[in-house]
Formats: sequence, structure tokens, C-alpha cells
Amino acid sequence: MSFVRLFTLTGALQGIGVWWLFTTVRDGGWPATQPVLLLVLIYVLCGMPLLIYGTQQVEGLPSRQRGIWVGVITALIAVLGATSQWGIADDGKPDLLIADAFITCVLAFVLLQLLCGYDFTGRRWSYERMFYYAWRNGLLYATAALMTGIFWGVLAAGVGLMSLVGVTWIKLVVTQPAFICCATATTFATAVSLGLTRAGMTESIRRFLLSIAAWMLPLVLVFSVIWTLALPVTGLTSLFETRSAAFLMLAFTAMAVLFVNCAYQEGSHIAYPGWLAWLLQGAWLTMLVVVAVAWWALGLRIVQHGWSEYRIWAAMVATLATVYVVGYSLSWYRRQRWMQAAGITNIVAAMLLCASLLVFSAPPTHIRKLAVTAHLAHVQALAEQGDKGAVPDWDYLRWSTGRYGLEALKQLESGQHLPAGVNWGQKAKAMLVASDEPDAEDKPPLTEAELEAQLKIFPTGKGLPAGFIAAIRSSRSWELRQCEQKESDCHVWMGDLNGDGQDEVALFNGRYGASVFNRQGATWQRLGHLESDDEERNIQLPQLNEAKPVAPLWHDLQVGNTRLQLRMNR
Repeated sequence: MSFVRLFTLTGALQGIGVWWLFTTVRDGGWPATQPVLLLVLIYVLCGMPLLIYGTQQVEGLPSRQRGIWVGVITALIAVLGATSQWGIADDGKPDLLIADAFITCVLAFVLLQLLCGYDFTGRRWSYERMFYYAWRNGLLYATAALMTGIFWGVLAAGVGLMSLVGVTWIKLVVTQPAFICCATATTFATAVSLGLTRAGMTESIRRFLLSIAAWMLPLVLVFSVIWTLALPVTGLTSLFETRSAAFLMLAFTAMAVLFVNCAYQEGSHIAYPGWLAWLLQGAWLTMLVVVAVAWWALGLRIVQHGWSEYRIWAAMVATLATVYVVGYSLSWYRRQRWMQAAGITNIVAAMLLCASLLVFSAPPTHIRKLAVTAHLAHVQALAEQGDKGAVPDWDYLRWSTGRYGLEALKQLESGQHLPAGVNWGQKAKAMLVASDEPDAEDKPPLTEAELEAQLKIFPTGKGLPAGFIAAIRSSRSWELRQCEQKESDCHVWMGDLNGDGQDEVALFNGRYGASVFNRQGATWQRLGHLESDDEERNIQLPQLNEAKPVAPLWHDLQVGNTRLQLRMNR
């Protein structure tokens, strides 16, 4: 049987399997009554065909080894599906967690490329093979997905056309779940097989795209060099005040790594003239500074707020970024070929990525378990230091961390290992018996005292005028509603802006301006918005303690009964 027919048959069987699972979930039959088994079958049905497609026509991969390793990776996918559902801790409700499914997809794809890149004859990994099959499979899957979308677009247009003349039975057929599942899976499989028969065309497309993208690397490294040279002058204060410095630095590093690989390709491609190639290789050393700053920024956030799921993932990404940047930098000391260390660095990074994803997916070291443990340790440490506002994030523990959060709540209910004077047991017990996650609209609003405690009021020592919060709430102010969110960063400055001896209230929800409120008799009204015409409008909020009213740079012009104000060009 040719692989084209094999792929088409595999796609058809996959579609039938998906349709069967759909009907069991819809009708409440077996295996939908066994959530762990159901998710295992979903993962296997979605993953195994892609492994079969990706290992077809791999040079030097024996059939026996292919079957064994496809089976091993499929078994691993099944275990990850079971682990994901088990971690939800609700045996009556099957649930497909998008984050867990994404992790499984990334892990399976990288393992597939490590398998295709292994030279079984020489018993070593070959980066040239790994690069070729990674891009081949990636382009095949992307092209097949695109062709499947086009297929459904054509089908929808045809159904609409036939409906215009009263032929509606076609619409009834193509909207049946059985047809949707089988047609989608079969079309995808057929598109992959047709792409494999024209592998040369796929390689040409890859070379064309990467050769163009490679010319983005000089631009990226120009920015890296300029930024590094300017750093001693500008400092890091403005960067850290964005509260997303680590994300920006890691995103920039990922972009640089991508363009290096576009230029390097399998190692023999010559993307730049000799002088430019060595210049870029030297400029790459400035990326060491970028990664160091990313670690610094991430470390500051961890010290301030403790670990979370996002920060654990960020630490993993930062580790990978360090491997890439340091590994590529070693090419400077072995200059026989441009970026000579890129190949081995990419293999090491792929293995590290797989190991990290496996660790963070295993129940004993699952990322949600690690995040829960770190969160409790952080709030307990704050409570021991006398911070009365330090309490666990109850909603996070109950509704976002599955089994691991429930286990933590049970521990808190028992009162084990809690700081002296802390009584979290009653709240933990109430959260454990809660049956449904409350909607945001159902949550009780903060009291005036709670909201005032959440606001940062300047000058230090001042308090909000009596009745201010109640009056603004009654007017349904969007600024105040934003400040009630627990992740908000609202600052308030109080002072006399018009010289009438009465303080106005300026509410900063962000760093680019403030809404100003003024007392009118017994009520408060929104006067307008404070903003700046300066190009640099990022306000340093901690400086509000020294803020003061100043006279305008330009006076208004009074013409009869008309007052003209100067609006500056920007």
C-alpha cells in the first residue's frame, strides 16, 4: 500500500474515532463516563496520526525503530493526557485544558524531530537531519491545515450556492458531526501525503522564506548593540518600571534566536558576505547583556511577589534563552564557520526543553503544584513578618490549580504549619465546600475601607475625603471600577489645583495621566483629565509624593466673553 493511501486511511480512521468520542460525550455514554480514559483517547487520536505522518520518508530510520518510537511517544502522549485530567480532581467532569494540550503538542513535536534527527547508523544526533525534518514537518502540517481550511471554505461556498436553488440536502449532510470529523481528518491527511510527494517544492519554499527572514538579524543586532551601549547612560529604571522588562527582553532574545537560525539553516548555507557575517557574530555577544537583564528583572519580580506559574515558565524560557545565547556566543572562539556552535546548541536546547516539559507535567513536580507551594510559602513568610494583608489567593487555590490547590486548602483547613496568630482554617473550609466558581458580577464589591486601603494615596499621610468613594461609585465611574480589580495599580494625588482652598482628587489608573474630581457642594464630579503634551509622558508614580501645582506655561486668551485655550501640536 502506498503511503498516500495509508495516510488517507489513517485520516479516515482518525475522523471516525473523533466522531465516536463526540457522540459519547454528547450522549453521556462510555468512555465519556471515565474522564481520564476519555482524555487519553482524545490525546492519542489527535497525536498518533501526526507522528505517523512526520516519520514517513525519513532517511535512515528503520521501520522497526520507527514503529517502536512512534509507540513510545504515543504512550507518553497518553500518559500526559491522563495526568492532565487527574490533576483536575473532578472525576465527574472531563475537561481539556488548553495549556496542558499545548505543552503536549510542543513536547511531542520536539521529540519527533529528535527522533528524525537521530542517525541510527552512526549512533549520534545529526543537526542537519534534525533541521531538515523539523522544517519539513512544520511546513507540511501548516500547509495541510491551510488546505483543510480552504476545503471547508469551498464546501461552504458550494453549499450556499446550492441552497439558492432550493437544494438543501447537501447542507444537511455536511453539517453532520460524522461528516465534519471524517472529512476534516481525511483532508488533512491527504494534504500531508501530497506534500510529501513534492518534498522538493517544500524545501524550496523553506529556503526562500528563511533566506528573506535572515536579513532581519542585522537589524535586530543593531538594536542590541545600541541598547547595550546606551545602558550605562540611561540605566534600567525606566525599563523596570514597565513591569514587563523580563518579557520584553526574552521576546527580543527569541526573535534574535529565530533569525540566527533562519540564516544558519542546516549549517552550510551562506546568508551574508564574509565581513558582515563576522561582524554579526561579534555583535551577538551583546545578547549576553540582554539575557542578563532579563534574569535581573525576573529576579526582582520573584523577590517582590514570589513564584507563580507564569514566573516558573518565564524562568524556564530564560534558561533556554541563556543556553541559546551562551552557546551561540561560543562560536566566536571557533571561527572556522559562521555560528559554528549553533547546531549543537540547538540540539542541547531541544533536549533541555523536553526534559523541562516532562518535569513540569509529572504529578510530583507539576508546575501547578510547584506554583501552589511557592504561593503559600510566600504569603506565610509575609504573615510571619507581620503583614496583616498577606492572605492566600483563595480563588486561585480553589478554581485554577485543580487537585494541587484542593490539597493545599485541606492543609490550611487543618492549621498545619501556619504562622502564629494566623487563622485561615475557616476560609479554607468554606472554599472547599464551594460548589461553583463565582462570576465576577456575583462577587461582593469592596467596602470603602478595603478600596481605600488598596489605593496608594499621595502625599503620604493624607486620606480620602469622607464620602468621595460613595459619591464616585454612585456615578458609575469606570476609573474606580478598574481600581477595584485586585491586580490594579491605582495612585491618588490630592491637592488644590485651582486655588480655592479645597483639595481636588487626581486618580491615576496607569502612567499617562489622571482623572480629576472636584467637590461641588455635597457631591463630587469628574472635571476632566490631566495629561501631558510632552513626548515622554511616562509618569514616575512614586514621585507623586513631591508633586505640586504649577502655573501654566501659556496663558489663555480672553476675547470678549470667549476664552481661548492653546492646544499644543504633538
